[in-house]
Parts: sequence; C-alpha cells; structure tokens
Amino acid sequence: MKSKTARGNPALRLALIRQIHIYISVFVAPSLLFFAFTGALQTFRIPDQKTAPVVIQKLARLHKDDVFAIKPLRPERPKAAGHDGTDRPKADPEKPPEAKASIEAMKWFFAAVSVGVMFSTLFGLWMALAHSRRKPIVWVLLVAGVATPVLIAAL
Repeated sequence: MKSKTARGNPALRLALIRQIHIYISVFVAPSLLFFAFTGALQTFRIPDQKTAPVVIQKLARLHKDDVFAIKPLRPERPKAAGHDGTDRPKADPEKPPEAKASIEAMKWFFAAVSVGVMFSTLFGLWMALAHSRRKPIVWVLLVAGVATPVLIAAL
C-alpha cells in the first residue's frame, strides 16, 4: 500500500505547494501593492513636485529611503553675484526640459506594468479569499501582511 503523504503522492505534493504559494502570496500582497503604486507615482516624479500631497511624498520616501517622513529641504547655497557656480547656462525655470519620446514611452510602459501588477495582485487576493478552504488563515496572513510593515515603520 502506498503512502498518502505529500512526499509519496504527486497530487498531494502539488496541493501542498499551491497552499504554501497562497499563504506566501497573501502575506506579501499588501507590500507588492504598495511598491507597485508608489513606483508608478515615482515614474512620473509626482512625489517630487512641491504640490504633491504630503502623504504621497511620505509614501515615496518610504519606498525609496525606508523612512515615513518628508524629505528635509536642502539649505540654499550662497550664490556669487550673477553667477550660480557652474559654467552651464541657467535653464528657464518656467519651461521644464523636454524628454525624448523613447523615455516618455518607457515611463508609460512601466506605469502600465505597475497597474498590471496591482490588478493581478488584487485578483489573486480575491481568488485566495473567495476560494480558499482555510479562509481564517488567509485573513490572518493578509492582516499580518498589512500590519507588519506598518508596525516596523512606526518604530
């Protein structure tokens, strides 16, 4: 008689691997959503704009620097009369430099990838929560996946 353990039965092994995959995915899904969202914002330098909401600036800093705080302002350097300390001509502050078409296309591609990652992750969460036989474990892992980085950031 054959053993009915995951080691002896390929179907049970696959079921165990799927269950472990669900548990790990549900735990990391909140962080994946966070990084996809903040990465999409950073693609267009939205958090770097002075008009960006403070929470967006703090989330971007958490993404880049692991700190939930606004980036401190740099002190202004003293300027010599009529000279900015470089040999480059000053750029017109009213007109931002134009980006190459390939750079703009790449930005939009990465933004689309971020949106795709977010939708895929949300669909995966829905499937795990709707179709799992062990819903309480899935819910606990989801809450832990949200709470863990929040608690660490609060330290």
